[in-house]
Amino acid sequence: GHLTDAPVESVYSGVVSLRGVRFCIFLAELNELQVWQTDVGNAYLEAFTKEKVYVIAGPEFPEIRGHVLVINKALYGLKSSGLRWYERFADVLRGMGFDSCPAEPEIWMRACA
Repeated sequence: GHLTDAPVESVYSGVVSLRGVRFCIFLAELNELQVWQTDVGNAYLEAFTKEKVYVIAGPEFPEIRGHVLVINKALYGLKSSGLRWYERFADVLRGMGFDSCPAEPEIWMRACA
């Protein structure tokens, strides 16, 4: 297949530490709060890629087979996809009034009235 150029910027996407998870559960228990978790199906497809990724349409697309296409969404396997998903997710959380924890940036909090 064809390869795209490697991203020149950092593609690091953090993960919350076990210590951070334990701390959140501790705080929830201390304050008698419920803890919820979720999974986002096809998460990377919610993020846009900044790199130009080209593919050739295969037999699955008979009308455009052989055409060169540009991928706009982050895909599993791209080096920058994790970072792009994190940026998209962070934008949504900020829009909902959440702030990233300075000590553990992958933990998000929102003040409750």
